[in-house]
Amino acid sequence: MPELTARAVEVLRRGPGGERTVGSGFLVGGRWVLSAAHNVLDAATLLIRRVDESEHPAEPVMVDEAGDIALLAVTGDPPPAGLPPVRFGRVDRSRVSVIDPCWTIGYPRWMEYPREPGKARQRESAQLDGVIPTGSNLRTGLMEFRVESAPRAADGRAISEWQGISGAVVFAQDPEEGAVAVGVVTEHSAAQGTSVLIVAPIDGWADAMRHEPWGRELGLDRLVALPRPVAVAPPAPSGLMNLERSLSDFTDRDEVIEDATARLTERLTQTCPVVVFHGMAGVGKTELANELAHRLAATFTHARIRVDVAAAATEEAAMMAVLAAFGVRYSKVPDPNARRRKYQELWGKGPSLLLLDNVSDAGEAKPLLPTSPGAATIVTSRTKLASLSGARRLPVHPLPDPDALQLLDRLVESEAVARDRPSMEEIVRLLAGLPLAIRIAGTHITRTDVSFARYSSDLRDEAGRLAHLDDADRGVRGSFELSYRSLGSGTARLFRHLGVLAGRDFTADVVARAGDVAVADAERMLWELADRHLIEVAGDGRYRLHDLLRLYAKERMAAEESPADRREAFRRSLTWYGDRMHAWMSRPGAHEQPPAEAIAWFAHESLNVQASVRAAAEAEEYELVVRMAESLYGLLFYRAHWEEMAAVKDLAVQAARHVGDAPAELGSLIHLAEARRIIGRGAEAPPLYERALEVVRTMDDPGKEAWVLVHFGDFQCDLDQPEQALDRYAEAQAIYRARDDEAGEIWLAAHTADAYRQLGRYADAARVLERAMAIAERRDDRDGVIWCAWHLALAYDGLGRFADAEEVLTPAIDFHREIENKAGLATMLRILGDVHRHAGRPDKARPAYSEALDLLIEIDAPSRVRELRELLANLPRNDDHRP
Repeated sequence: MPELTARAVEVLRRGPGGERTVGSGFLVGGRWVLSAAHNVLDAATLLIRRVDESEHPAEPVMVDEAGDIALLAVTGDPPPAGLPPVRFGRVDRSRVSVIDPCWTIGYPRWMEYPREPGKARQRESAQLDGVIPTGSNLRTGLMEFRVESAPRAADGRAISEWQGISGAVVFAQDPEEGAVAVGVVTEHSAAQGTSVLIVAPIDGWADAMRHEPWGRELGLDRLVALPRPVAVAPPAPSGLMNLERSLSDFTDRDEVIEDATARLTERLTQTCPVVVFHGMAGVGKTELANELAHRLAATFTHARIRVDVAAAATEEAAMMAVLAAFGVRYSKVPDPNARRRKYQELWGKGPSLLLLDNVSDAGEAKPLLPTSPGAATIVTSRTKLASLSGARRLPVHPLPDPDALQLLDRLVESEAVARDRPSMEEIVRLLAGLPLAIRIAGTHITRTDVSFARYSSDLRDEAGRLAHLDDADRGVRGSFELSYRSLGSGTARLFRHLGVLAGRDFTADVVARAGDVAVADAERMLWELADRHLIEVAGDGRYRLHDLLRLYAKERMAAEESPADRREAFRRSLTWYGDRMHAWMSRPGAHEQPPAEAIAWFAHESLNVQASVRAAAEAEEYELVVRMAESLYGLLFYRAHWEEMAAVKDLAVQAARHVGDAPAELGSLIHLAEARRIIGRGAEAPPLYERALEVVRTMDDPGKEAWVLVHFGDFQCDLDQPEQALDRYAEAQAIYRARDDEAGEIWLAAHTADAYRQLGRYADAARVLERAMAIAERRDDRDGVIWCAWHLALAYDGLGRFADAEEVLTPAIDFHREIENKAGLATMLRILGDVHRHAGRPDKARPAYSEALDLLIEIDAPSRVRELRELLANLPRNDDHRP
């Protein structure tokens, strides 16, 4: 990696008291910086200074204080896009060796130099070369980095000249992998002079963090083993080997290989171990099994035999294929019983490995398994082979993006990779990590010399994507076809119907509705599909399809079902979502406080519902769009998902116009304007309100017209135009009074008061609300009283009447506790906290804010959570008010 030198950074820390420290670090990939933990502890601010002297804010993502390793994320202007992760390694401390050569780049004190007069001194980078002896510092678990160049001794000064080098990442130069990060400099070992730096190994940290999302991105689950074993001459071939050749571009599946190796070799002399690699078509099971068989050559010295069970017509044919690999001709063992005895006898002559490839069920494998200790078997299958006793079952998954990208990189071997990495990353994403697809893509790119950008563009077309993944002798579609044709007719039909679902994952209920079958039957068939790896089990009763299998299901649906049947199945899936939401959200008050079961359901189904609305709009199922969008409003509002609200309501406005549903168009226009205002697109809202007024005036519904006017006024307040808002509110009030609609006037009072408060006219705001509250009390309208009360508290707060504000707010808090409206209660408590804070009572404000914060965290309202956390952080303690 020629760009490695540009990745060394300074870590600039400013503490709570303003003190500054300088350490080193390294951009290990993307926006991730590795450094020493003590460089970032108790930091008020952190900056990363690059070689070009540009500075970027950063924040700690993970700090291992005991191991003195920290990972930072650059939060400001990110480093260049597509910065690939470095390779990480594990140093084997059990072997006496020297890791040589090693190097690091950091910013030590002894490399300081003066700049312009009056400016702080600047540090230059220093590249240090050296070695790591594996046997040093074994008790502490740290490593010793002996450098070749070093500063002179510090002449007794208390500060080491190495100050600032801590956090530098130490690399070992591996002959196969190139530069491999093995540790982080933590301190200077002053007792051993200027040439020894102490290094914290990376492997322990990597093992603990490899399952984190950023751990997978950095490849922490694929550590390079160092030092490399001493090369020894391979054992003389026995001649009993018919494996496919080992692929030089095989991409790491270290964890699976490690697990399988242990299973196949432990207690080998006493048992006949079996490992089953199972996974979807094209995921690389055969390739993995073949590679593992090659790597185990030193263990299985007698024979390593592969037989393609799917290609053998019968059990006898498979057995004869194995005997032929041993050099036994059919004529020598014509009797079936003699053949079986000979078969087992040959496996018992020495350590041997059998690879049974493409096994469809356990019955095919059982008669072929060796029975002599010392003989092991690897089985590949598209099912788990649950009835195969004593087997270790290891799933083979699609490659994660970093590994998939590495495989494609190895396949194309082109200098264009560095120039167009974004297109490569898109290709990998569109192929969803399926090795077969990646290999076909690599072959196509290499053979046709097509650019990555053009190929990624071709793959974006879903309808033609599988066609681009067919090769002369292999294809993704053909591989899927084998699994599909093995299904029973009912299960195959259900699989086809998965292609109409718009969401990323699904449950048996929606599948049953789409396929028009009983839920119990759908569950049984989904388990069959999962066993054959045509779908994945996502947990908690949920399933998902690999992206390419989704396209294949759509193809089968188009080929085997009529257009009318496809349309009806699609409508049934949409109706299932619409029915579920309507059952909850049509209840009184549900849009203000959705039922708990609706909230829990929506947490899982939110993305699926939105995808279904988009799919319905594309299919011109406008009535379904309108119905689903109406129910979605309360759920999206409750979770404050404003971007999603804007997208859904935009579709709903267009759909309502198509079907001539004026009330639906009106409601969606108001909701769309509200959402766009909140996400910062307020300039787009006035035309929406004007259109809403046009629509409502065709409906001969003055009450609804007043509602639109109030919402328009609210928007003008948000644009800091309270005078214009008061004009809109006056129009609405005239309508309410003409209709003798006191409930409407009570509702309007709070909006009018808000405009007055925005103008600083708190007394006018209080007057309007006191009048409205009196009307509500006369009407015995508890909801109206509460509505006025908490808005009146805001007016009293502005007037400095804090006791009155607290008094009118108390029943509003009690009311929201009583009805268990968590969002509303959080708002009331926030207002109470503000009143106490403005009154100079931070000790009373704190518990109100804290309870509100707990509620907002519970209902997942991130923007409001951030606001309250900031308020609490800046709230003075009691001591701050003492003289």
